[in-house]
Amino acid sequence: MTTSFQYLDVSEYPAPEPMQLTLEAIQNLIPGQFLHLHHRRYPKLLFERLDQRGFAYDIRRDANDCEVFIWRKDDADAADRAVEIASSFPVWSQ
Repeated sequence: MTTSFQYLDVSEYPAPEPMQLTLEAIQNLIPGQFLHLHHRRYPKLLFERLDQRGFAYDIRRDANDCEVFIWRKDDADAADRAVEIASSFPVWSQ
């Protein structure tokens, strides 16, 4: 299976559009696919929603922006690839 990803840049959108666009995008993920989310801020309100919907994530930093890699918890292929790509970014620390 080839693992692919969707890229979503919400860095220019005002709230609540980043949350809405992200939740819409994750519903369209197919097996083996993950979402790479680029956000100008740490989207702390998003993570509870992801947990409730059965998604896992890895949070990274790119300069002053936040990179979030999101996949379905039961999708090992997407998880492996997401973490592999995420590892090229510094770990997010508050």
